[in-house]
Order: sequence, then C-alpha cells, then structure tokens
Amino acid sequence: MNLLSSSLRLARIRGVEIRFHFSMLFSIPIAYFLFRPTNIRETTSAFLWLTGFVLCIFLHEVGHALAAQLAGVEVKSIVIWLLGGFTNFSRKSEKPLHNLAISAAGPLVNMLLAFLCVFGYIVLTIFLLPFYKNTQLYLWGQTFLNLFFSLAFVNMILVVFNLLPIYPLDGGNIMHSTMEMLFGSANADLLTFLISAPFLLGLIAFGIATRDYLLLISCILIGLGVGTLNRSFLFWLNLRLNYFFKRAGYYYLQGDFERAIQYYTQDIEREPQNPSNYLARAGCYLNMMQAEKAAADVERALKLNPNSALSIQLRGEIFVMEKNYAAALDLFARVQAINPKWSVPYFDRGSVLIAQKEFRAALTELDKAISLPPLFSLFFVLRSLNHFSLGNLESSHKDQDSALRLSQTDALVMTEPNLQIYEGHQDWVDDYYGRILLRNPRLLPALQGYADACRVNLEHSRALDLYTRAIAVNPREARLYLGRGKSHLALNDSENAKADFQQVINLTDKLHLKRQSEELLRTLSLTS
Repeated sequence: MNLLSSSLRLARIRGVEIRFHFSMLFSIPIAYFLFRPTNIRETTSAFLWLTGFVLCIFLHEVGHALAAQLAGVEVKSIVIWLLGGFTNFSRKSEKPLHNLAISAAGPLVNMLLAFLCVFGYIVLTIFLLPFYKNTQLYLWGQTFLNLFFSLAFVNMILVVFNLLPIYPLDGGNIMHSTMEMLFGSANADLLTFLISAPFLLGLIAFGIATRDYLLLISCILIGLGVGTLNRSFLFWLNLRLNYFFKRAGYYYLQGDFERAIQYYTQDIEREPQNPSNYLARAGCYLNMMQAEKAAADVERALKLNPNSALSIQLRGEIFVMEKNYAAALDLFARVQAINPKWSVPYFDRGSVLIAQKEFRAALTELDKAISLPPLFSLFFVLRSLNHFSLGNLESSHKDQDSALRLSQTDALVMTEPNLQIYEGHQDWVDDYYGRILLRNPRLLPALQGYADACRVNLEHSRALDLYTRAIAVNPREARLYLGRGKSHLALNDSENAKADFQQVINLTDKLHLKRQSEELLRTLSLTS
C-alpha cells in the first residue's frame, strides 16, 4: 500500500513533509458515531477529542522523526492516516542501536503525553472544586476533565499497542534491533518473525472475539509487515498476486523470461499506447541479453512518453551493455535531472565510472545512490568493489556485510546483464567470495556467484571446480550446468559440455534456458 499516493501535503517543517491521507476523512463520521453529540458542548467535546487523538498520533511520529534526524537518518515525510501514522525515512540506519532509539522514541512521546494529560486532569479537578455550584461552568469543566482522562487513556493504549513484540510495530522494531545487536541481522529477521507470528495470531483472535474490525484490518497490514521478515513468504505472496492479476509478472519473477514476453506481447496488443508494457518486455529481453530487441521496445516507449525517466534509464543501461559509456552517462544524467531522488541512475553512473576506472568519481555517485530509495544489495556490492579498488579494505568488507544483510541471494548471484560488473576484478572477487566461503563452504549462492565471476574473468578451471561443488549442493539447478557447460566449452571439452547442456534441457522448464542450451548443442554438433 502506498500511503503517499493519495495524501495531501499540509506543511513542510525542517525539510519533512507533513501529510494527511485521504482516509482521515472517515475519522469525522467515526467520531460522530462514537460521541453522538446533541448540543454545542458535546460537539465541541467530540471535535477536541478527535483533534487531540490526531495530535497524539502526530507527536508520536514526530518522536520517531526527531530521533532519526539525531541519528543522521533523513526523514522524508510524516503521513497521518485512519489507522495511525507513518514516518517515511530515506533509509534505515546501519547501527542497530540507532534503530532501537528511533523505534522507542514514539512510545516515549506517548508516555510523556499520558503523564501531561493526567497532570492536566488533576490540576483541572482542583481548579473546578470551588465552582461546583455553577452548573454550566461545571459541565464544561467536566467536559475537559473527561477529555484529559480519555486522551491519557488513549496514549496508554498507543504505548501498549505499539510496544507489542510484533514487527513492524515499534515493539517489534525494538525487538529486531536488540536481536540484531545480539545475534546478527540474518538471525534477527528469523527470530523476530518467529516471535511476531504467534503474537499476531493472538491479536487477530482478540479482534475476532471483540468484533473489532478496525483492529482486524490493522492485523492484515501488520501481517504483511511481518511477512517482509521472511523473504520466502514475501516472494510467495508476490508470486501468487501476480499469478492471479498479472500473469506476465508471475513468469518474470520466476525467471521464465520467454514466457513472460509472450504475455507482455499480448498486453501490448491489447494496449498499444501503454508504454509500461513495452518497458516490461524490454526488461525481459535485457535479462536474455537480447539488447537489440530491448532497445526497440524502449524506443517505442520513448515515442509514447519522451520524458519517461524509466525509459531513458533503460536506454542508458542498453548503452552500457554495448559499452557505449559516453552515451550512457549522458542519459543517466538526464534521468537524475528528471528525478534527482531516485537511486538507480546514480548507481548506474557509478558502475560506468568504475568500468572507466574513475573510482573517486564513482564513489560519489554510489554514496548518493545508497542515501536514496529504493536501496538494493547490489549497491553495496558495487561500492565494496570500488572501495577495494581504492585500497580501502575495511570499507569494502563493511559494504559486503551490508549487502548480505539486505539479501544474501541478490548480493551473491548476479543476473546475466550484471555479470559484467565482475570483469577485470578477479582480485576483489576472490576477496569477496573467499570471505563468505571461509565461513560457510557449502553456501550455494556463494558457490554459484563465485563460479560465474571466475567464468566471466576467463578463469575456467576454477569455475569448473566451483560449479561442481555447487551442483553437489543442489543437483537440480539448471543454471549451474549451463555455466559449467560454457566453461567446458571454453576449455575445448566438448563431450562434458554436451552432457551439461543436455542436463539443462532435462531439468529446466524455462524456455530461454532450453533454447540457449539447444543452440549451443547445435553449434557443437556442427563443429564436431
């Protein structure tokens, strides 16, 4: 759910946008049905309670925002919506202690507000005692007494609810930060997931028992947040949604690019004026290393929308594949001008500058990319390579660890278009994968990524050994046989190459892998 997509900006304070989501419109009829006011005093009471409730949520988020700014994390916006608030950070702090403090700041604000409301209740009670004979004044005083008591109670509920050990509530984030300090990031995700899930089920049971439908809606959203701790669950959910609503996206996520192309082609035939379908198909062609067809689709998208940042970005990436670096840099600069807060063009400029061995300039671009959303593990991988090239081994290792924390698989196994990152950097490859395999010699993504890197750098004998070790871990992975077959072919071992290519055909149902293996087998047959 994109909270910012339908929200109104009310103010900008110290660079932070304050936004109200359209769902806040429903708070007015909800407040009416809760209070059922019949006169001015009751109407005023309902209005003040609603205002105070929204203010409590807003100040809760301000607490998060101030703590984040003190920790050096940029805050982009605060959004208030019907079920609470949301503080949008540009990134997550790399220090668990900072994340813990940021998460704890919101509930601490509510504790302070609860104390102030209780204090106000006590002071007003003392002040009202002499006026108990003045009925109207006393009734208005009682209205404010009830308001202070109610808001104190609301703040305590917000404290208790937010401190539940369920991710992504504040309590879950505090728990995750604590687990990360004690057991490391990967283990923190797992432990937080295992603790959050039963507490969430208990909360759902409570919502059903009390027929609290707002709580049940919140539980659904919280459940999606809990699911982000488990990448397998998140991928499964995304896959299922695409299967029912966007079949092309389903096959794309599966890595079955040729089938995805078939569905995107059908989408193009239905909506020939929709540039996103051409761009999606271009992405498939890029993953199959068919730059010419990808370029044709991007050009069609550009004709439909010449100022599309994504179209210009993809055209630049095709230039990178063709090693036309000057043209690529110009296009990436155009994208930066169109959307200066998008991380991808900075990353791509950094990768081009590394290819040109301009490591200082590349570091500036990569630092900028990592400071902006969205953030990918590959950003840290490339900056690690850059630090290594500059002789900064400590920073290189720190970035490697950051990449692995974000996504182990994405950090270790490159897609086909990204394999060129490895070219000419075998010394960094040995350092990167060597560190990981020293800790876990049978880690499949590390073995596969290391093998691919060695093959790209023409270290085919080493690649063969690594592919064979990876196949021993997972003998059903077709891409390992394809990579090993290519290395056998480079070493003129046609018999073993044929056996590996045939194994790819036997194992995979991905059409582009089958076709690639069949073409390689045909080439071998013609040359033998």
